[in-house]
Amino acid sequence: MISIETPLARRKRIPLTPLIDVIFILIMFFLLSSTFGVWRPLEVALGGGAPAGGAEAQSNASVPAVLIIVKSVPGEDLSAVTVNGNELPLAGLAQELNRLAEVGARDAVLLPDKGTDFQQVVKILDEARTSKLTSVRLHLD
Repeated sequence: MISIETPLARRKRIPLTPLIDVIFILIMFFLLSSTFGVWRPLEVALGGGAPAGGAEAQSNASVPAVLIIVKSVPGEDLSAVTVNGNELPLAGLAQELNRLAEVGARDAVLLPDKGTDFQQVVKILDEARTSKLTSVRLHLD
């Protein structure tokens, strides 16, 4: 009798390249669609002009003014923050502005020094935004 050998079935390998491509596309989708930081708008009024109405200017005469002065310190990354003549650390700025808001202050004016880093100005504006003040004006020379 003649015996015919049947070849054993070869196992087919599953190609991994399409699987890796799909996983890569999913990773890119989730990375691009997720948010890692909270972006929030920072409303800033530029200029320090006087109010237009005379009656409004008279009613604001009893409200204490808040003046925030930022001076750059040469050779350091930090800036000196002064609120109404009192020098404060950046961490205590919101607490001082809240105290002034409880007394009756509503608005503040921020005067940065010419050599002040813009990132420091944004940090100070962000701290002022977390306080109870209604608005902060940025006055640039």
